[in-house]
Amino acid sequence: MRNALSMLGNYLTTGVRAVLRHKTHLALNLGGLAIGLAAALLILLYVQHEQGFDRMHPDAGSTFRLEQTFIPLEQRFPVTSPAMKALLQDFDARIEVTRLAGVGEEVLIQLEGSPLQIAMTHAFQADANLTDFFQLEVLSGDLQAALSQPNRLALAEHEAIRLFGHSEVLGKQLQLDGSNHQITAVYRLPAQSHLQLNSLRRLSDEVNAQPLPMNTVYNYVKLPDGLDLDAFLAHFTELVNAQAYQGQAMMALELQPLTAIHLHSDLSFEMKVNGSASTVGIGLLLAALLLLVAGINFINMSTARAGQRAKEVGVRKTLGASRWQLFAQFMLESLLIAAAAGLLALVLVELLLPWFSALVNRPLALSYLGAFGGLAFTTVLTTGLLAGVYPALFISAFDAKKVLSGDFQRGSTAIWLRKGLLVLQGAIAIGLLVATAVLQQQLQLLQQQDTGYQRDARLLVHSIANEHLFWAEQQSLLSSLQRIEGVQSTSLLDMQLTDTISQAMSIQLPGQTADTSLPPIPQLGTGFNIVQTAGFTLLAGRDFSSDYQSDWYQQHDDQATAAGIITETLARRAGFNNPADAIGQQWLLQNHLALTVTVVGVIADVQVGAATRQPEPLLLICGRSPMHIGHILLQLDPLQAMQSRLQIEQLLTERLQRQDIRLSWLDDDYTALYQNQQRQGTVIAIFAALAIALTCVGLFGLAAFSAEQRSREVAMRKVLGAGPFNLVNLLANEYLKLMAISAMLAIPATYLALDAWLAGFSVRVTQSPWLYLLAAAITFAICWCTVATLAWQVASRKPAMVLRQY
Repeated sequence: MRNALSMLGNYLTTGVRAVLRHKTHLALNLGGLAIGLAAALLILLYVQHEQGFDRMHPDAGSTFRLEQTFIPLEQRFPVTSPAMKALLQDFDARIEVTRLAGVGEEVLIQLEGSPLQIAMTHAFQADANLTDFFQLEVLSGDLQAALSQPNRLALAEHEAIRLFGHSEVLGKQLQLDGSNHQITAVYRLPAQSHLQLNSLRRLSDEVNAQPLPMNTVYNYVKLPDGLDLDAFLAHFTELVNAQAYQGQAMMALELQPLTAIHLHSDLSFEMKVNGSASTVGIGLLLAALLLLVAGINFINMSTARAGQRAKEVGVRKTLGASRWQLFAQFMLESLLIAAAAGLLALVLVELLLPWFSALVNRPLALSYLGAFGGLAFTTVLTTGLLAGVYPALFISAFDAKKVLSGDFQRGSTAIWLRKGLLVLQGAIAIGLLVATAVLQQQLQLLQQQDTGYQRDARLLVHSIANEHLFWAEQQSLLSSLQRIEGVQSTSLLDMQLTDTISQAMSIQLPGQTADTSLPPIPQLGTGFNIVQTAGFTLLAGRDFSSDYQSDWYQQHDDQATAAGIITETLARRAGFNNPADAIGQQWLLQNHLALTVTVVGVIADVQVGAATRQPEPLLLICGRSPMHIGHILLQLDPLQAMQSRLQIEQLLTERLQRQDIRLSWLDDDYTALYQNQQRQGTVIAIFAALAIALTCVGLFGLAAFSAEQRSREVAMRKVLGAGPFNLVNLLANEYLKLMAISAMLAIPATYLALDAWLAGFSVRVTQSPWLYLLAAAITFAICWCTVATLAWQVASRKPAMVLRQY
């Protein structure tokens, strides 16, 4: 044992001396590995955070969210009917169900001592068994009292602080839904949860009594073992269609695993903006590529310098050292460099973590005694082992007799390996350059494409109770807003243009019956002047106008009337190739109350939501909204927009007695739709630059070694009349040829990968061959400049000084 420890100490001493002997080589290896490891660790920290969502909840692996795809809209929604609970438990008593109702609507409350109301966002009603499904840390009070007793309320810690300025709020009263509610608990949700429950109270009798067609709650289920999921979903899909939709194939039920919601669900009515599985996948790929590039640099420079260790190997073998003892020594040297690089990488991670957390918009934190410590240790150890194993095998295999007799010649295997790895590095650099450019082009296209409405100088006032908007007997609020200087036009919307339309009804054209009517068409409730205010393109007819009071939705006993504006696609689907022919048509919409819509205008197609799908046919109905809240849209004079916004906010605060009026620019809302793609683009651009920088480090090290090895040849050529520029090209051409091979490999692979990514957009850029040529040219230029810098130094030496050394 003592001999083994002594030998290990000798290896360690020898390894440290060998590492420190070549300081430039050490600096390049340490710097390259440290940068690669730091970047990879930051990405892996983000990936670890994203993949940890909702895994802390009880029985998370067997918990699902019940969702439905509404077939006419071709859209999936996370909300289903509260009546599903009884159906599920009648099917199998072992199925556990909990429900959350609220669907994100704002609830107005009034604080003690304040004349103004304030909205509780993400206020939810819940079943009493909620804590059997989700981990909520109760900080004070009795959460079960809030979930089981009337007029009781529980607040999330951050919501209590927002409303009261502190979290010591037990016993306080809030006026809610016309009655006082006592706060009985304060709780905290895990940060890594898809839930955003700012307040909780008992599920109301009104929600419990809602029929099957009403989709207003999130249903979470725990399913027993052995249940056939396909048969289960097929049975309930057929049952709901039969009971709620008269047997029509209107919807299909699906189950989303609880732990998959954050990364694999980006639906309307999500409680918060979820993550992106593609962003996590790209992050893992970038981490692997950066570690690969850093490892390639280590392998290349180690094998390139192997000849300088040949005599050492020969002497040690002559003195009795075995190949595996030498292998252990060289692996120890590799691990020493990796460990030192790992320490430098952790310093970089500590310094860069605040910036990176802001970049990915996640509260990332380091825990060296937790999962991150294990991840960092594993990454550094794996990198050291994989990067060092081939150089150790290569150097320890030198033949002692040939080395010491001067008959040692370098084998071609290491040379070809170095060239192959350099080609791989170049291919990675070219691919990342092209991917960065295409991603930025696609984002620019999405943000600048024609959506069918105007976004500049359009202000949206969010979530105003419809008793002030669609359900008001007169539009005095909009008239007051219209009189503000700089306001050019005002209108109403019951759904945001940057959201998903969630209401639809079948349309019965003249001469059709209920059986031959058009399938359910998405509908949008609006106010007067919507075409002008939203900037729609009017193809035929006119805008909704207060000059025509019959435009506004009106009820007459068992039927109702309203004016409608349709999109071009809907006009064609109804059989009108000429938009003007649809004007004056009267269409019947069947719901609980028959609605006759008179078509008064046809507009160009409108892209509602993000451009990941084709624009849908759309029917705009004047004055009708089944929603409890609506939105005000205003067209402002761009020169007075900011001043007008302040006056608008002040007027609404006074008129609505609200202290939290929320306004946003429509252009900002649209840009926010692509925040995951923007994050992808930024991350790829930054780490593409890092990959190219690491490739340059590797090129610099190899070029320095190559230039040193060929210094005699350069000197002789210079004596024979070769100029410095010719000598530089002589040394650089070898690397340019390798970069040409890199381009040949990178271009087709990158094209296919980007083509698959672009297929997810209804509007997409065309990949230009010039972009690939430009990326290759940039890589060639970087390669040539890197090599030429060193080659010029060698070519500038006096031949006599070089030849004298040989």
